[in-house]
Amino acid sequence: MRKLIFKATFLLLMIFSVVAYAQNTVSGTVVDSDGNPIPGVTVFISGTSQGTTTDFDGNYSISVESDQTLVFSSLGFATQSFNVGDNASINVSLVEAAEALEEIIVTGYGTETKRETTGAISTVKARDLSVIPSGNIEQQFQGRIPGVTVITNGAPGSTSQIRVRGFGSFGGNNPLYVVDGVQTTNIDYLAPSDIESTTVLKDAAAASIYGARAAGGVIVFTTKQGERSAKPTEVTIDYTTGMVDPNVSGSPEMLTPQELADYTHIAAVNNAAANGTAVTYTHPQYGTASQATLPDYLFVSGQGSGLSASQVDFAAVQALYDADPVSTFLIKTNKAGTKWYDAITDTAFVQRLGIGFQGGSEKGRFYIGLSTFWNEGILINNELRRHSLRVNSEYDITPFLSVGNNTQVTYRQNKSTGAGGSIESADDESQILAAYRMASAIPVYDEFGSFASTKAQGFNNGRNPVRILTNNGNNDNSWSLYATGNVYFDFHPIEDLNIRTSIGGNVGLSNYVNYGYRYLGDSEPQNSNNFGEGSAHSTSWQWTNTATYQKSIGNHNAKILVGIEALNTGYGRSLNASGINPFSMDVNYVNMSTVSNPVVNSSLFNGVQFYSQFGKLDYNFSEKYYLSATYRRDGASRFGSNTRYGTFPSFSAAWRATDEPFLQGIAWLDELKVRGGWGEMGNSNNVDPANQFSLFGQSKARSYYPIGGGNNGATAGYFTSRIGNPDAKWETSETTNIGFDATLFNGKLDVIVDVWNKETKDLLYTLTLPGISGNSASAPAVNIANMKNSGIDMSFVHRGSLSGGELGYEVTLNAATLKNEIVALAPGITYFSGGSYRGNTYVRNAIGQPLSSFYLYKTDGYFDNQAEIDAHATQSGAGIGRFKYVDTNGDGAITPDDRQFLGSPVPDFTGGMNLNLSYGKWSFNAYLYASLGAEILHHAKWYTGLFPSFEGAGKSVLAKQSWTPALGDSAGAPIWESASNLSTNAGPNDWYMEDGSYLRIQNISVNYDFDRSLVEKIGFKDLRVSLQANNIATFTKYSGQDPSIGGADTSFGIDVGNYPVTPSYMLSINIRK
Repeated sequence: MRKLIFKATFLLLMIFSVVAYAQNTVSGTVVDSDGNPIPGVTVFISGTSQGTTTDFDGNYSISVESDQTLVFSSLGFATQSFNVGDNASINVSLVEAAEALEEIIVTGYGTETKRETTGAISTVKARDLSVIPSGNIEQQFQGRIPGVTVITNGAPGSTSQIRVRGFGSFGGNNPLYVVDGVQTTNIDYLAPSDIESTTVLKDAAAASIYGARAAGGVIVFTTKQGERSAKPTEVTIDYTTGMVDPNVSGSPEMLTPQELADYTHIAAVNNAAANGTAVTYTHPQYGTASQATLPDYLFVSGQGSGLSASQVDFAAVQALYDADPVSTFLIKTNKAGTKWYDAITDTAFVQRLGIGFQGGSEKGRFYIGLSTFWNEGILINNELRRHSLRVNSEYDITPFLSVGNNTQVTYRQNKSTGAGGSIESADDESQILAAYRMASAIPVYDEFGSFASTKAQGFNNGRNPVRILTNNGNNDNSWSLYATGNVYFDFHPIEDLNIRTSIGGNVGLSNYVNYGYRYLGDSEPQNSNNFGEGSAHSTSWQWTNTATYQKSIGNHNAKILVGIEALNTGYGRSLNASGINPFSMDVNYVNMSTVSNPVVNSSLFNGVQFYSQFGKLDYNFSEKYYLSATYRRDGASRFGSNTRYGTFPSFSAAWRATDEPFLQGIAWLDELKVRGGWGEMGNSNNVDPANQFSLFGQSKARSYYPIGGGNNGATAGYFTSRIGNPDAKWETSETTNIGFDATLFNGKLDVIVDVWNKETKDLLYTLTLPGISGNSASAPAVNIANMKNSGIDMSFVHRGSLSGGELGYEVTLNAATLKNEIVALAPGITYFSGGSYRGNTYVRNAIGQPLSSFYLYKTDGYFDNQAEIDAHATQSGAGIGRFKYVDTNGDGAITPDDRQFLGSPVPDFTGGMNLNLSYGKWSFNAYLYASLGAEILHHAKWYTGLFPSFEGAGKSVLAKQSWTPALGDSAGAPIWESASNLSTNAGPNDWYMEDGSYLRIQNISVNYDFDRSLVEKIGFKDLRVSLQANNIATFTKYSGQDPSIGGADTSFGIDVGNYPVTPSYMLSINIRK
């Protein structure tokens, strides 16, 4: 009821906000595309000399007749005209014209204007990073950057899988993140309210300046810095709160207790028919009659099968419980059925607060940001808490020397769920999938208030997920403290020359404790209490030195950047221990010194060290013809001395065609720039730093000999633990990019199109060792594979106004295509497998196919009768109602050679649409995301849609679509029976594969900006209130909970009960003081 009231109230507020607007007196406000007021805008009546200008807050007032036209003009913006008509108020959003070309973009080791860019670069507005409250910023990129694929889930604290222009390797495809010049692989600590700008470097022309770490693309973040002025310190407050609804449209409907009992009996009938025997139905819960009957009790201590109420002596069982509450259970049948997904989920709440202080003087500037984020998960005891402090400053020491810092400290506390913390490592047995495996006849609690579970016979080996997650209140409770930043000095010895040195890095501390409680109520009980704890620390550092010189002589303009850099990706230690049956499980007492059978593990990691030299030359003639070249030489400790260094060059050019005389007469063409580039980027993430070494280990279990004779003592010997490859080298991605940027129709339409190709050579691949190497040695990675990606990135922005200028709009469309293909593997090797779940291997990575392609038996319906079986190719386990596979090679037998490449989880097309409307003080935003052409392997159906998979466990209503003679090939599943073989549940086939295309309404928001004259009375400059609805609808043919499925690069797109993206409803307040 609470959720219903909330939703109804929310809907009424949104409807009211759209219709409740009333016009004001003759006046107006002029703002830019970000909603900021523009002072000094000239407002005049067309054909007259009468006019005025906007004040500091962008407000104006002017006397004008209804048949006249108002003209709004300002330097750097496109002039706009509006017929007055009956309008009493005209509010204007001016569009940047030529000024947009001077937009500063933060790129590699510096900045450049949009006019000067020659590579493939995309930017994300800071306001777009906070649209959906989330524990990670990457989620906000989805659909906003053409060519960047983002796969995410709804788990608090989970990371998103980001791929910039496809996949360049068999692993380690994450982009490099650069935050205020400091390179990192982790941005979970960033608060959206602290971010000033985000730039994505997509091709080598833009990203190769980062060399060996840039093959996966580079994402550059700049945090807020304050302003060098005498203005008072500005305070911003951003607060968001709301609820998350756990209900998603794709949740499977499960059989009721009586239906599951009936279908257990149906399986017995079908088993007898398949075996040619009489029906002999016996079930520990449902009896032995010709019809399944639900018992009153599923389990009574000492009696594991079903009993009627008259057979239970409650007082006697109570006495047993009083004497031994750990081992005594009385489980009453829930005949109405337990909805296990509802039992483990609940409405969750989200809060986010960001407070920023920014200001400065003529000699410096500063920014201080405080943020806190609390995200309850929809699962029991699942949450993320994050608190951070950011301090940025920059001050002049002398007229020629300035010093600055960018520092952030973040404390993060996370309660995990076993539902997949990272989108790239989805679990085979998540608690969400565990919920669907539980039979609905089992209640959450037994009659004594203890947790009920599969101690009752006949329900297989499931575990009560409510118990698991409730105990998770203490379990998997972890925290981390993360500090990152840099200190830099800028030196200007002469005009046009800047020398910078920056020393930065990251320090991380983490700790966890977990508790596993003894529980005897499962069919596979946990017989001991468990306790574990651990901690780790890590440090990384980076020292960057650059010199930049720029000079203009006549029409010749040049800028030269040179630099050297040294860094370590992170070194430190970890220590963890575990044991069983501590003296007490009291959280205020338990520690490792009280456990039995302690196991202690320690590890040391040294990080990877890089040393780099790099340079960049930018030249343009008359700001019409642009040339750019970069060069980087990297050395990394991952590789042997013969191959330690790699060189990564790039070249690009651009032509501003609209500056040519022959195009200047085209009235509708404002700006046209044609770009092209080539370059190389490196990747070393997909190789163990020890790959270069042949290593030996010592173990009595693997290598020993009784040197003294006899068998009374053994001396541990050494064995080969790794075969090294000192000649392994960088993976290198070679990219080409051709594109154009255009502005049309007096600034009303922007078009950006890029056609690109990326070929990665020398991919590192782990070979299979010959038997002579022994069975203990790890195989080396060698450079033998190639991969290719290609696509088209497109972005369209159309802006304008309606109703005489009162209704402003902006529509942004981003779209991208992607084609991925493995070109070559090792000599004699055409594929390697991945994605094996419960004995079914669904994925094959093969030459000529996309990464993680689904390699499956193709089904041709089901066998309807024995004659079909006899006429068909020989098929193991063939039977009436079972899967019928296609004999692809026509050899008369169904073998693994008949499997085909039937789909890929790599989407052919991704795109997003963002709609902004403004009407007076009101604005409306809607954001949609689409992913088309990907397939999903719905492995969760193996558990819930096939009877022999964990027979007796919970099953979905797919059972009602199982094969019968009447349904034939129109059946939705094979015959309901117990047999487990290639033709039932032990064959990887296309029954599991589904279309993963989807369109999601990611955000709808309605905003109101209070009148400044009103908010100034309470001490504010601006006040905005917003209502938001996020992820409110997903349109898809996929039958699972969520079509956004990640996983490791060589085996992703397999749904094993992943944590879904769920709807949420938010209220936001933004204050500027």
